[in-house]
Amino acid sequence: MELKQGEDRLYLLTEEGMEAGEIIYEALGNELLLIKHTYTHDGFQGQGVGKKLLNGMAAKARTEEKKIRPICEFAKAVMEKNEIYHDVLEK
Repeated sequence: MELKQGEDRLYLLTEEGMEAGEIIYEALGNELLLIKHTYTHDGFQGQGVGKKLLNGMAAKARTEEKKIRPICEFAKAVMEKNEIYHDVLEK
């Protein structure tokens, strides 16, 4: 799967060009990314799509030197639980 950047979203495409899932976010100023929604499309559950999307958001935040505020319940739970995201998680 390949991670793609859209307008206010990251999404994963399969080799066949099907969208597997997406994260909808909003940039708040120059310092913060707000994760509003994480969605795994039907047929792609259990394949790690959500975590791949979160990894992409974390990489984006690190590159842009921003923090992430997850209001999406999935993103919030995963990011708070896993230390690999704590450097970009808004405190």
